[in-house]
Amino acid sequence: MIIIHAFIHVNPKHRKEFLEQAVQVTIQSQAEEGNISYRLYEETDQPNKFVILEEWKDQTAIEHHEETSHFKKFINDVPDLLLEPLHVAKYVVSTKH
Repeated sequence: MIIIHAFIHVNPKHRKEFLEQAVQVTIQSQAEEGNISYRLYEETDQPNKFVILEEWKDQTAIEHHEETSHFKKFINDVPDLLLEPLHVAKYVVSTKH
C-alpha cells in the first residue's frame, strides 16, 4: 500500500472555488480501481490549510490516477488558488514483519 499526504494552503478569497474542485477530485478518485481511501481534511486550528490523505493499492494505481482527467484538471487549476506551493509526502507501507 502507498500513502500520500498532499498539504494545501488555500488563499481565503479562493476557498469556495478550491472546495468545489476538491470535492470533485475526491469523489472521482474514490471511485478509481486501486484506491483504498481518498479524503480531504481541514486543519482545525488553521483555516484554509487542508490535507488530502490518499491510500492506494500500489504504484500502478497511482500512475493510473495521475493520468485521469479529474486529477489533471485539479493539478492544473489549483495552484492559482493557493498561497504557497502544494507539498506532497509519499509513504510506502510494507506488510512484511
